[in-house]
Formats: sequence, structure tokens, C-alpha cells
Amino acid sequence: MKKTGLCTEGNWYKGNLHLHSTNSDGVRTPEEVAKVYREHGYDFISFTEHEHYTYNQELDSEHFLIIPGTELSCEKPEPFRIYHMLGLGQDKAMDREWAKNGFYHHQIIPVKEWEGMKTPQSVLDEINGAGNLAVLNHPDWSRMELSDFMDLDGFFALEIYNFGCDMESHTGTAVTYWDSLLRRGRKIWGIATDDAHFRIEDYCGGWVMVNAKELTILAVTEALRNGNFYSSNGPEIYGYEIEDGMVKVDCSPAREIHFITYETYGFSLVAKNGESYTHGEFKLSGEELYVRVEVIDHRGKTAWSNPIFIRNQ
Repeated sequence: MKKTGLCTEGNWYKGNLHLHSTNSDGVRTPEEVAKVYREHGYDFISFTEHEHYTYNQELDSEHFLIIPGTELSCEKPEPFRIYHMLGLGQDKAMDREWAKNGFYHHQIIPVKEWEGMKTPQSVLDEINGAGNLAVLNHPDWSRMELSDFMDLDGFFALEIYNFGCDMESHTGTAVTYWDSLLRRGRKIWGIATDDAHFRIEDYCGGWVMVNAKELTILAVTEALRNGNFYSSNGPEIYGYEIEDGMVKVDCSPAREIHFITYETYGFSLVAKNGESYTHGEFKLSGEELYVRVEVIDHRGKTAWSNPIFIRNQ
């Protein structure tokens, strides 16, 4: 029996799903931001301005895609918590008349006042109700405990690596939260982003590699929804599957390959004497709930696969 964790029959597209321009609190214009990402080999980006839904279709080209988006928020006053959530558009949002996804270009979405946990849930409901993909952002930077968001429903992915938060205050990694959700049976994907504002060098440091049939909003967001991507700040993952109880991964040269499983302990491959792995295998016991892979290169950079769920939960 085979379970494929990453379908590779389409095309690979590199993208950043979280950034800001002068349309919110970033310091570069949308045109300047798009130029930076094009020059760094990206295929798509989403401008996720605070409480401001934008599309910026004029920056689209045949080989560079803009995905409509926004970042919505609310704050819990005591104890202090910040809820930031991306809404990533699944349809073009030109104006009020053409907005098939419920949001439109340059729509301002007011911050909701805190009324308990129904407030962040209502934000997620609004994002999903508008036909967008919802992501829960940077829980470590947001000063969250797992209990602050584990009961929220409707986010398809957790921001497991935020380069900007890492550069700003070493608060960008959230894989422990991710595993805690996965252990509870939550089928949630992990994404790496920049959250670029361009006040510091917080750009082009975390991305997703999406395998999709074409470079369109619908094809890319469909691949994202289905988990057909991996996240990285360096290494590449070429293939990832389980066959006859053996989990296998192919990757760029790596110092370490880690198979993370629960409730069992998983397995690690660590190269010695400067050698590298480009393939790793691990025999599962059959008791695992899921398995995911982390690939670490010789610079200490990481690629994160999405989980393969082994048992029905």
C-alpha cells in the first residue's frame, strides 16, 4: 500500500504567502516588493495587508502571480494575546461587482472588539465564508499557549516558520504547536513565510514550494488546500511517500533527516564527517498517528514536509 505525501506530477512554484507593503505597515510600495521577489526567483506572492484586502492584479505577469489576500486580527486584553490570521483569496477580487470570493480589492475590514473566544472564531468564519484559505500566524510571537487556539476551527494551516519574527525577536518557529495539534487529530498543514515589512532584512527567508498544474490562483490555492507543498528556508524535498510501511524521502544534500512521528518516537539520520544524505528511509511500526519529515542542510537550514496521516483519527 502506498501513501503519497507530495504529488510531483505538476510544476513547482515558489511563493511567499505573508508580506506587507505601504498599503499597511510595510515600508516599500507594492511595485518595489514585487520586484524584489521576482528578482529572487519567486513565482507568486500574496500581499497580506493588515485589515486591508488587496489583489494588485497590475503586478501579475505570465510568470509571476499575485494571490489576493489580507491579514486580519484581534487582541485578547488579559492575559495579552494577539490573533493574526491570513485570508488567502481563491478567486480574483477586482472590485465589488466582480468579487466572487466575498472580499474585494482595497476593502478595509475593521478589527473586531474582543468578546471572548467567539471573536477570533468569527474572524476565521469570515475568511472561510468569503471563500478564502485561513492561516493562523506566528503563535510564538503572538505570546500564545496551545490552549489559546487549539479549539479554534477553520484554519487550514499554521504558520510554522515566520522569517520576519525570527529576525526580529527569535519568535518565528512553531513546530511544537503544530505537532500538538496533529497529535489531537487536527489535519492542519504547516507553512513557512517571510511576514516581510522591509524595515530589516526580513524578506526571501521562508517560503512554500507548491506543486500545481499551472500558475493560476485557483490551481495554486487548490494545491495549498490539499497540502501538496512543502515549506523551507533552504533545502529542497523532491519526493515523500509511504510504501509497504516504509516512509521514504528524497531531498537536496542534507546533514540531517528527521522523521517526526507520534505517539512513537520517530527516527533521525545524522551524517558524519561532512557527508550528506539525499535519501532517507524509516520503517514505521504501524502505531503512528502520522509522520512528517524535516530536512536540515549543512548551513542549519530546514525544509518541512506536511504530515502523512497513517491511521484514521
